[in-house]
Amino acid sequence: MQNVHVVVIGGGYGGIRAIEHLSKNSHIKITLIDKNSYHYMQPEVYDFIANKVDMSHIMIDLPSLCKSFGLVNFLCDEVIGIDKQSAMVSTSTGNIPYDYLIIATGSRTYFPNFIPGLREYTHGVKSIPAALNFKQQFERALLNRIETQTQGCDVEPFNIVIGGAGLSGVEIAAEMAAYANRFYQNGNFGCRGIDVYLIDAYPTILFGMDQFLIDSAYERLIKLGVHVWHNNRISQVSEKEILLDNGKTLSFEFMIFTGGVAASTLTQYLGFDTNNKGHLIVDENLNIPEWQNIYAIGDITHALDTNGKFIPPTAQLAERGGEHVARNIIASLKGEEKQPFHFKNQGVMIALGGEYGAGVLPGGIKVKGYLAYLIKKAIFWMYTAPLRRRSAIGKRR
Repeated sequence: MQNVHVVVIGGGYGGIRAIEHLSKNSHIKITLIDKNSYHYMQPEVYDFIANKVDMSHIMIDLPSLCKSFGLVNFLCDEVIGIDKQSAMVSTSTGNIPYDYLIIATGSRTYFPNFIPGLREYTHGVKSIPAALNFKQQFERALLNRIETQTQGCDVEPFNIVIGGAGLSGVEIAAEMAAYANRFYQNGNFGCRGIDVYLIDAYPTILFGMDQFLIDSAYERLIKLGVHVWHNNRISQVSEKEILLDNGKTLSFEFMIFTGGVAASTLTQYLGFDTNNKGHLIVDENLNIPEWQNIYAIGDITHALDTNGKFIPPTAQLAERGGEHVARNIIASLKGEEKQPFHFKNQGVMIALGGEYGAGVLPGGIKVKGYLAYLIKKAIFWMYTAPLRRRSAIGKRR
């Protein structure tokens, strides 16, 4: 079997899983390119912004991790283009040749252009700098609010608005509400606390998901004191206020928008076909059509299931995609036929503030409460523990 060079762009869930499987073959040299020197575990960001964990909990050092795999080189750089004809990745500092290429640069918060002010006046949490910026500004504003209460309780409402009630929106709303409740209880502050509003354009939160998850999450949100507004579309956002399509307005201290995701901006410079949110169109093998040595996985793709329906982007999808393209690359090197990608959802677990969760496990098993919280934490530990052990090994090399 010939020696080959595989270049992976993006050190997220999919990219790391692909490297993990490819690195078991000594004839494959791998280069990982990422503009950040760390792997960001964004699905756990709600714990970070609610002060339950520190920043190290949601990141893993990529240089150390790559060293632990052996023939894996890490390049902290930004990709600016791909020359398909000469099989070359262009970065801000040079060109890197490849035999096979895996594009796994993930997604960013989608801010619709038809909502004026949305991008300017709201926070996203798709990156560590964005999450950290929100966390620091929120805590400073909270301190300022406590200080103003020395003159009595006649203060303005302190509203946190979450736009979008998908998985991220529901988890962040629940955790922020639980954090606010805990903060005011611990400090015994007698004045008005924090109100969390979850604004959703659909008739129900978690639209399209299992009814058990919808009911469990809604029940928990209401218990935490979250104001859930269904069938409300955001029409405009100003510095401290949103306008809804029904004419209603709501003031806010902070707003986080989770109403959708778009592919990373890299897709704008590649010359490949995309959908209207920049997701790369891939075939059944996760190849870029007409380029059998280029694959795309995870949030950056417009992947379809066997019924032709779009598969929502999740860490689980990215991981399965990474494993699949690794198998297909190895099959190609052996002269074997590649296999189409079939995604089977292994269940969904949702964190719902404090030590509470809800989930549907494989086989349709449904759990909620503290048990669901423990299961979700166990799943996260099973993912991170091997990577942290590897990173520790790489650090010593």
